[in-house]
Amino acid sequence: MNVGQTNSLLRLFAQTSDAGEQDRVLSVLLTEHAEPVVSKIIRYKTRGAEDDGEEIYSEVMLQLVGRLRRLRTESNEKTINDFNSYVAVTTYNACDRFLSRKYPQRRRLKNGLRYLLTHREGFALWQDERQNYVGGFRRWQFGAIIDDSSLKIQSLREDARAFERDVTVQKSWSKQKNAYELLTAIFEWINAPVEIDLLTSVCADWWNVTDESIEIDAANTNEKGEERPNIQLADARPDAFTETERRDYLQRLWDEIADLPTRQRAAVLLNLKDENGRGVIDLWLIVGVATTEKIAAVLEMSAEAFAELWNDLPLDDNRIAEKLNLTRQQVINLRKSARERLARRMKGF
Repeated sequence: MNVGQTNSLLRLFAQTSDAGEQDRVLSVLLTEHAEPVVSKIIRYKTRGAEDDGEEIYSEVMLQLVGRLRRLRTESNEKTINDFNSYVAVTTYNACDRFLSRKYPQRRRLKNGLRYLLTHREGFALWQDERQNYVGGFRRWQFGAIIDDSSLKIQSLREDARAFERDVTVQKSWSKQKNAYELLTAIFEWINAPVEIDLLTSVCADWWNVTDESIEIDAANTNEKGEERPNIQLADARPDAFTETERRDYLQRLWDEIADLPTRQRAAVLLNLKDENGRGVIDLWLIVGVATTEKIAAVLEMSAEAFAELWNDLPLDDNRIAEKLNLTRQQVINLRKSARERLARRMKGF
């Protein structure tokens, strides 16, 4: 479908009051418009790593559903003018966040290459016609004629040292771990810009940069000529500061939910779910922010009554309405008010 058809669907989703029609349009937007874009970008960014891809996919879909829901519930929500572009940007950002968490050393290397490409005379970093970031000689950025390089780029994808094995490449520099010389050799061999992710992979292979717990030789001696100990380069475990930030955020969010009026708390917590409809209220248990007893207390229920509901979570709005002695629309309105307050209170945290 074209952009006009997508925009028509967005308007329909934002304006229709029919719950069944909302679900239908949301499904079309996600499965027919978003999913192909998301999957293509994730395959490219993760090089087909299935486990990584599934985690990123779930995060992206959750963000998209949340954004689309806000188009309906929040009058000041900014309109999405180009849904495909919004989906692409959301996916690229999610990939970058995930890969930064999982591969911190690779991320540091990539940032270093970005700096070199943007600060070293003769190099440049720019976006190509597919909006991928590529690096190369500065003269290429402005349309200099470039030979067909697809075969060499494919060779480099399959073998990070392919250019070194080419008999036409001079070997005098090959034992030096100099980023400028390494990039220069790659660019001269391919004679075309190279995507920053591929450059990162090649340099990581060349310098044995990994995100496992490894040790590298620290030039063997220090400035006094004494033998130096090996240096641990990276640890594959999640960054402790990031984990602390995440837990602090969830603690603050829990505290804000607990401060909501009773029925707003119930409207939010009893319907809390991910993009696949699975309940996620146990998130606070997993990170140690709350216990089942604490959640029950916030809902003003006994622990036993809450335990009986556990396997049925998340509850649909009709069932929540029945428990609260409200109409379905009142439950929806309560949740909307709660989310607006939470958004204000959590802004900037």
